Amino acid sequence: MDISHLNTNILTHTAIIALKNAYDECTERPAKESIVIAFKALTQLGQDLESRDNISETDNDYDPSEYCAAV
Repeated sequence: MDISHLNTNILTHTAIIALKNAYDECTERPAKESIVIAFKALTQLGQDLESRDNISETDNDYDPSEYCAAV
């Protein structure tokens, strides 16, 4: 596991915790729905990156800064 993969995992975990906390504190239904959508998108993005890493560790052409922007 290289450092960019580790950083991606840390960033994903941190964002998921923040989204869960926001959901728990939120009282408005439309905002809760938006948080759920963001959570699902973040989870899918993380899974896509993990799948990509498992397919070819040498073909690491994604930019970690793009992942940070997506989060």
